[in-house]
Amino acid sequence: MFGRKKIIQAVMGYEISPPKTTKWAYYYILKYIALPICLILTGMDIILYFFFKYAFNSCYGVFCLI
Repeated sequence: MFGRKKIIQAVMGYEISPPKTTKWAYYYILKYIALPICLILTGMDIILYFFFKYAFNSCYGVFCLI
């Protein structure tokens, strides 16, 4: 994971594999990091859209080119 050396450990004579990221770890990363960031950025985009539309009577973005 992320550049750490994978050290093989021996427990009672058996070699165990290094820790791996599970599907639940990916789920929690998406839930607590990616989703809030996307929601914040979407909210900021909506606020800026209405600000530019009504305060400056201008538009920005891809749909303004149409």
